[in-house]
Amino acid sequence: MNYQRDQFIDVIYSAAKKDKNIYFLSADFGAPALDKFREDLPDQFIHCGISEQHMIDMAVGFALDGNTVFCYAMAPFVSLRCLEQHKCGPSIMNLPICTIVAGVGIGYADAGPTHYATEDLACLRAMIGSKVYTASDGIVSKLLAEKLVKSPEFSFVRLDRDPSKDFLPSIDGTQVNKGFRIFNKKENPDLIILTCGYLYGIVQSILINNDFKKDIVLIDIINCKPFPKIDEIIQHKKLLIIDEQTSYGGLSSAVLEYICDSNLTVDIKRMSLPDVHLFENGGRKRVLESVGLGEKQIIENITNL
Repeated sequence: MNYQRDQFIDVIYSAAKKDKNIYFLSADFGAPALDKFREDLPDQFIHCGISEQHMIDMAVGFALDGNTVFCYAMAPFVSLRCLEQHKCGPSIMNLPICTIVAGVGIGYADAGPTHYATEDLACLRAMIGSKVYTASDGIVSKLLAEKLVKSPEFSFVRLDRDPSKDFLPSIDGTQVNKGFRIFNKKENPDLIILTCGYLYGIVQSILINNDFKKDIVLIDIINCKPFPKIDEIIQHKKLLIIDEQTSYGGLSSAVLEYICDSNLTVDIKRMSLPDVHLFENGGRKRVLESVGLGEKQIIENITNL
């Protein structure tokens, strides 16, 4: 088990030790990787306090001076709160600032709608010129960090807060550059499931631990924007999209946009969060079950399809 956050930050830390023009800005404490970065590279680590908007404006200044900048904060706060700063800074000025969005979906804290990030993907995808990535495990997180150190760009990297194991199949930089990975690849599957982030591990576990007689392919969407080229895989197929975001603008919207723009013919069903604020608590699993995204509901949909 490992933390996607620490895997990502460790890569930036190692690169920053060799390159004094790499800066890491944070609006959060409490991670071992952050502590190491701050202690060993104090001139390249800046804690901005609980002031995410200010952090993005500061990052713009560093980037305009020719530096590579990574910003880090919790998803509910650095996504929606900083939309204008991201628009007027890295978006309009085309600056290679990467913002690490940690704790997406219902994964940050069991504290209701103020601490759930259930619409961040829609907002970040809408930002002109942005690249949006979602990591499903620590290896993907690490590979994304290596990619962005090598080729900085205006980007958002969406990470889960909780530790996780590394999922199948094993992945390398080539697959990350393609923007997706495939589990249980088949030539003519009966069903293709598309998901990303935390739910990739949940769905993979369901497929491994349940005796489905049909051939089912699972695709982990890493590049949420621009959407990866998967038209040959999904053409004329039956799709199930599972997403820990609201249905407006989230992963399912990204898939539907891609299908429309690619003139594809597919049969689609989607499972996503409802268009309501979630005040439930009691843990991620319980909240997902309460809105129809629990493991039993996913199994029922797969079985019915």
